[in-house]
Amino acid sequence: MNVKDFMEKHGLSDQDLDQMAASYEAGDYPTSGNRVYVGSHLSAVGMKRVTVAYPASDAQEVKEIARARGVSASDIYRTALAHYLAESDIA
Repeated sequence: MNVKDFMEKHGLSDQDLDQMAASYEAGDYPTSGNRVYVGSHLSAVGMKRVTVAYPASDAQEVKEIARARGVSASDIYRTALAHYLAESDIA
């Protein structure tokens, strides 16, 4: 869903959005005592997205392993990297 469709679905106008953003832009947005993060949500949760190229056959094998284990391919890659880092002499 694009922004226009979202706004139409919820009956919002540009003026409504401006009004909703006014307190945040003025620096007095009520946070209810919760921390407000600025920037990528990945930084806030302690993760960073990276792009790595693998041979297609290896990527397919990872996908099959992940499916068999009921986890995501990302879980397999993270686990493999964690093992590598744990055994690395550089760290």
